[in-house]
Amino acid sequence: MNAIAILSDLGIRDYFVAAMKGVILSINPNVTIVDITHEVPKQDIRTAAFTLANAAETFPRGTIFIAVVDPGVGTKRRCVLLQARNGMSFIGPDNGIFTLVAERFGVSRIYEITNKALMMPKISPTFHGRDLMAPVAAHLNLGLKPSSVGPEIKALKRLKMPTPKVTKTKIVGCVLNIDDFGNLVTNIGADLISRFTELDEFLQVSVGGKDFKAKFVGTFGDVKPGENLCYIGSTRSLEIARNMGNLAGTLRVRPGDKVTLRRCVKKWTKRSKKG
Repeated sequence: MNAIAILSDLGIRDYFVAAMKGVILSINPNVTIVDITHEVPKQDIRTAAFTLANAAETFPRGTIFIAVVDPGVGTKRRCVLLQARNGMSFIGPDNGIFTLVAERFGVSRIYEITNKALMMPKISPTFHGRDLMAPVAAHLNLGLKPSSVGPEIKALKRLKMPTPKVTKTKIVGCVLNIDDFGNLVTNIGADLISRFTELDEFLQVSVGGKDFKAKFVGTFGDVKPGENLCYIGSTRSLEIARNMGNLAGTLRVRPGDKVTLRRCVKKWTKRSKKG
């Protein structure tokens, strides 16, 4: 039996996540439920898309994901089931939250969830995670045919994801995500930065209008506490941080802020010739 993994911006203070799990367990008491996170910033679809795609990479084939970051809940926006080519299934609002999983894992089929027989008898207009997504996920986990949830549709709503721009002297990208340590995850890929600079070189960094130098290194221990560094993170993208510090908090950086990298100019000292 496959797991059901849940991502949301619902937090853990209220009853919301527990209620979703209760619905799932009432239908399928033997299922394994995994919490990816419930601390996505409120209504932040872009961060949700980033977190979901990077978490899903490590799950086994057959996992069913529920994504509840849904500022349009109760409106005409659709709830969908995305079947990826890697054998995973994703349930959530059609608001762009599946942009990155669709790009990374490929799309096999997409269905709009309309079959009310699979939903809770009373559907709250403000809590589709509990009344619609959770029961559908539980039924799918028990072997329900995906086509039973509703009609097949051709396309998903996609977020416009920024791409870095490169010249001979600089790379211009943006902050995609800020982790809990205050490290900045950028949209600058490992291949791109590796062609631009070398390990142990210093870069002139501008983020959100703040300028500073950072050394391009392998890991945090390669610089002293309090020093800035750039490195290839676990998502194979360039990250910018302050060793033993919170760079985002100190500089008040936010997701979406512009990132500019320039090579530092080396100063050479002319040696006197021996006579």
